[in-house]
Amino acid sequence: MRSKEIAGLAGVSIRTLRHYHQIGLLPEPPRQNNGYRAYSVPHLIRLLRIGQLTALGFSLSQIPAFLDGRAEMSEDSLDALLEGLTRQIELLERQRRTVTALRDGKGPPDMAPEFAASLMPLEVGRDPKAVRAGREQSVLLSHLLDQGQRAELARLYDQLADLEYGATVRELGDRFDALGPDSDDVEISALAEDYIAHLGSWMRDFDNALSGGRKRQAATLLWLHALENTNDQQKQLLREINSGLKSKR
Repeated sequence: MRSKEIAGLAGVSIRTLRHYHQIGLLPEPPRQNNGYRAYSVPHLIRLLRIGQLTALGFSLSQIPAFLDGRAEMSEDSLDALLEGLTRQIELLERQRRTVTALRDGKGPPDMAPEFAASLMPLEVGRDPKAVRAGREQSVLLSHLLDQGQRAELARLYDQLADLEYGATVRELGDRFDALGPDSDDVEISALAEDYIAHLGSWMRDFDNALSGGRKRQAATLLWLHALENTNDQQKQLLREINSGLKSKR
């Protein structure tokens, strides 16, 4: 078999075939007098086995040990695969919900896909300025965090959209939007206490998810963005919430 034929049978590209040769994953067959490689059935079988293992989620660096009988699929390696597949399924489910919302005209094209499915329900009834700020923050997070970090935050946002939190989040959001020059210190402090009482645990988890390295940079930018897009009374609320969370640690 020539390169094109074996690649077609295995469902891979010629480029992939050459890459497997380069990294030593697939032995390079001898060349015929005309210069073409001559693949045999064992080459095809090994190529098919490589495809099966990569489809399961094994990395190319792990595969040689399995193919050559130097390693077995341990319970730990399979558990790691299951965990990775679960994360992929969760991401695909979120993407499916987002695409469905976009198709139905319910989703904004400027919102990061990982967060859209969870954040869109929380926008209902909110002040347009708050909605815009939330979308801008999702864009910041999408750019500054890698896929795994975005998935971690998306799971936290999923909690906010869940029935357990959803109604409370919307009620607190309405009170946040209503803050203005007529709001006194008592009202602001009461709202800060309610935020901490109902969402304190979630906010700590969110803060922990943004701790360290580039994630901390993202957290700093979110804080600056929040201060730039709120009025004086809302700024006071944010500072009281931040202070209250730190004092209860």
